[in-house]
Parts: sequence; structure tokens; C-alpha cells
Amino acid sequence: MIHLANKKLDEREVERLLETDHPMVARFTFVPLTVTTNQISFKLVIEPRAGVKYYQQRDRYGQRIQPVLRTLTGNERIGEAYRRLYVMSGEIYAENQSFFPNQEFNDLGIGSALYESQERLYDALKVRRVDLYAVSVGVYVWARQGFDFTHNSTLWSVKNEFARFLKDRDLPLPQHIKRSWDVANHRRDILVNQDPVGKYWMLNYALSWEGYKLMEDSLFREVAEKARKEMREKRKERILG
Repeated sequence: MIHLANKKLDEREVERLLETDHPMVARFTFVPLTVTTNQISFKLVIEPRAGVKYYQQRDRYGQRIQPVLRTLTGNERIGEAYRRLYVMSGEIYAENQSFFPNQEFNDLGIGSALYESQERLYDALKVRRVDLYAVSVGVYVWARQGFDFTHNSTLWSVKNEFARFLKDRDLPLPQHIKRSWDVANHRRDILVNQDPVGKYWMLNYALSWEGYKLMEDSLFREVAEKARKEMREKRKERILG
């Protein structure tokens, strides 16, 4: 049960909102941790679907490997996410606190599917804004999911460093960099060490950053949906079902 700012969702509604069509995931299990009148902290556990065959793309350290065919047993720990919802001035806000993935399951679209389901929950609660602190692979992933830099100083630093990286390698510069995703999505046809150039730079050079997403702003949603569509296509090649 979630009850915040006159919004109520029972257990069945929460379960329905968190449903996913990702073939490797049986369910995202909602586990309340701390509940008060004005906030709720919870975790989402990724439950694997036994019997599904897939190509492992990364080792346990997150490093790219030659794809290896695997079969889920149903006992794997894929990952869990910790989140907080809270009320401020009569509106609901969300904080994506942390995500602990098993990096052997990176590049299979599971994290993207998790957040897509999570956003349905946020929409049902009329969440106004989501905040986070992007670290590790999140510096790239969250930009693709439509999160922008909270601070202008981060934008200017990223803009200058990315431009220097491209110039040093005689690669084309973007026409503009106004948002985090302008870097993440830059010239996805140009690969550096098998990754699109924007992805490569963010994963190897970008520092951690504070980010936000306005849930009612269509621009933020369009960026995320474009990335999700691309990931759905890729997972067709990597997951056999």
C-alpha cells in the first residue's frame, strides 16, 4: 500500500503498475522499507524468469566479453533498486537513491525495463519530479533515460571536456550541447572500442553528476522512449527466450 498526498495505491495496483514484458524478468517485487505520513522508502527486487536463454555481454566487473550463451536458473541475483517518495508543498517527489546491479546482466535492457515500470508507478502517483545522483554506468544510462544535469556547472564542464576529446581524435563536434543526452546520444554511428562515441566518453571520462527529470515535461519522456525503443531492438538479438 502507498498512501501519500491523497494518492492511494493498494498492493495489487502496485504489482500491476510494475509489470514488465522483459523476457528475462518474472517480476519487479516492491518491498516497503520505511513508511511515514509524508514519505515512503522502498526497494524493487529484480526477480529472474527461469529457463530463459540469453547472451551474457559483460563479466562480473562490467567489462565487455565475447558473448556467452547462458540459461537463467531463477536463482540469480540480478539487482535491486532503492527509492524514496516524499511529499513537499502538497506534491509528491521521488528520489532514485541507489541501484545495485549484477554487472554480468548489463547491456540486456533490464535496468531500462525496471525504470520504465517504475515510471508507471510514478505517473499513477502524479510524481512531479525525480532526482538522483548518477555514478558508475549511471552517468551514461540516466542521461539516456531522460535525466538532465541539475547544475549548469556540470553542463559546462562536460561540454568542454567532451569537445576536447572529440577534437583530439579529429571526430565531428555536436552542433550544440544543452542537455546530458546531447552527449550520450552524439553520433551513435561512430564507434570507439565498440561503443558509440558519446557512450564511450561518458563511461570512461564523465564524473558523477546530480540529475533530475520533470515527469510532466514531454521532452524528458521523448528522450527516454527513444532509448528504450533502441534497447528493445537490441535485446531481440541478445535474448532467445
